[in-house]
Amino acid sequence: MPSSVLTAGPRPSPPGLPAGGPRVTLWLLRFVAFVHAGLVVGQPVLAGIYLSGRFDALATHSLNAGLVMLACMCQFGAALVYFLPGRGRGWPLLVTALLFFGEGIQTAMGYAGQLAVHVPLGVAVVTAQVVFVVWLFRAGARRPRRTLRRQPKAGERA
Repeated sequence: MPSSVLTAGPRPSPPGLPAGGPRVTLWLLRFVAFVHAGLVVGQPVLAGIYLSGRFDALATHSLNAGLVMLACMCQFGAALVYFLPGRGRGWPLLVTALLFFGEGIQTAMGYAGQLAVHVPLGVAVVTAQVVFVVWLFRAGARRPRRTLRRQPKAGERA
């Protein structure tokens, strides 16, 4: 086995990037996404309570839907801070925007009583948010995004 594999430490950051990648902004995104995930996971629990005969749980399910949307907006803000000043990856912004769109459709389908769309979309939203939170606690979330370096033109010095 090559000795470089055994002694490899953290990769040095390119000039202009923070030394270890996003730190504070990542923890902010983790916290907000974790709260959002808790609210999202609570939705099927509240629906199950309603379906078991406690009809007042439908009002709580509806209230929680509004909180889920609010938490998703906060998650978008945290993902934006993670991306711009935190120099983190950009795809969490896209994932959060898609989740917000899906949650909006989810809420509309619930109020319209369209359970054929409401239930499977709910499964997709819960799964996507939980997988997103798991990724946030993995090492890849700590790595700064790669910057594109301009290639020198013919005759230019690098």
